[in-house]
Amino acid sequence: MIKLIRFSGSKVFVLFLDCLFIYVSYLLAYNIKFKGMVPAQQWDSFFYYGPWLGLLTAITYYFFNLYDFAGRQKPMKWLSNLMLAHLIFVVELIVLHYWLKTFTLPRSVVIIAFIIQIALTFTLRLLLFFVQTKGIGKKRALLVVNGHASSVKTLEKLRDQGGIWFDIQRVLLVSNDHHQELSVTSWDGIDILVLGHEIPAVVKTGLIRSAGQRNIEVLMIPDFYELYLMKAELQQIDDLMVYSMMPPELTLWERFAKRGIDLVISILLLIITSPVLLLMLIVIPATSSGKALFVQERVGLHEKIFKVLKFRSMVDNAEKSTGPILASATDSRITRLGKFIRATRIDELPQLLNVIRGDMSLVGPRPEREFFVAQFKEELPHYTYRLMVKPGVTGLAQVMANYTTSPSDKLRYDMMYIKNYSPLLDLKILFQTILVVLQRDQSKGLDPATSETEVSIEKYLQQSQLEIAAVKESY
Repeated sequence: MIKLIRFSGSKVFVLFLDCLFIYVSYLLAYNIKFKGMVPAQQWDSFFYYGPWLGLLTAITYYFFNLYDFAGRQKPMKWLSNLMLAHLIFVVELIVLHYWLKTFTLPRSVVIIAFIIQIALTFTLRLLLFFVQTKGIGKKRALLVVNGHASSVKTLEKLRDQGGIWFDIQRVLLVSNDHHQELSVTSWDGIDILVLGHEIPAVVKTGLIRSAGQRNIEVLMIPDFYELYLMKAELQQIDDLMVYSMMPPELTLWERFAKRGIDLVISILLLIITSPVLLLMLIVIPATSSGKALFVQERVGLHEKIFKVLKFRSMVDNAEKSTGPILASATDSRITRLGKFIRATRIDELPQLLNVIRGDMSLVGPRPEREFFVAQFKEELPHYTYRLMVKPGVTGLAQVMANYTTSPSDKLRYDMMYIKNYSPLLDLKILFQTILVVLQRDQSKGLDPATSETEVSIEKYLQQSQLEIAAVKESY
């Protein structure tokens, strides 16, 4: 998860090693380039820009979540983050070179150092991955979910994506009227307790207490009321401890900083991407009938309707016969060029004008159409919470989840963003968006093969041959 700056001892140690590696990489690169006979002029130049190497490394790596070791990430995720972070680092170093103009920077040294640095930092993180998985051992899990069919998705994700770190031994199905506790033998051989959402509070409390007594780790998918408690202010009335929770609202400084970041970055991006914008204005109408720009009404701050701008990626009047429907991965309405601009997020570039106009922010919950907002508000009572801030071109849900992620899970990310807002967090999400653009799988539409099929959790457990935990004693 994207966090604010909060470094533990282990993170500081890894940060120290990263900084050490960058200096080792450049020292080795100079010796390889000059075959051990580095000219004095080159050494003088290196010592001039050397102090910047560690600083730029630490800052850039932080923005790409390379010090977030609490999450269980796979090696390829580390590698992709490292590659992109170090590419950004090289760009920063080149900009520093042209800005200061007081040192030389041989291109061959930069390339050799790049390769060495990637090898060293990736090896370090592979070692951390090994410790997490093999060193500590694959944890045997007890999964607790409700009896709804939606729990199948949770179970599938935990088995498919979490299988590296834990093995689901037993599954406990609970309901709102569940008042029984696991027998002592049901905890045998369990190393980790995984709690799904929408579990009754009395059940959750009892299971967490039992897990604590047995020194068992607990992983919990937060319910919405638990997200409300984030950053709640602790107050006291006489000897009564209470939490004060205010609606999400930015301070004057935060609003000023956020608006400043929006204007500066949006204007710069419009200038940088202007050739692409002009090309799309020509190519889109040339490859399919209709205008290049697509205007659509969306719900914004405080449920105010505004018109969002996008490059058209579908055939003209795509919803004329179907009405409002979400795009699928194999949607025939998407043009050949539309598939490319959707995957690369080029279709979202005109929304920079919405940002400059003040309808949107660069970072925030994605705006939805009124038709879908009405549906989500019925299904998710907490959905109106995300309408209390400006919608964004990108957001925490977009960098942490996928297009196919359920609306309730996306809402959790949006609420997490609202509760943890800071200008630094906005910048971090913007950096992470670069990685999302390169990983096109996250922009695919809904998969009709899976989105329309609902399997009961009981049937899925039978097919998977998973053990349903027995219940005995009362709370």
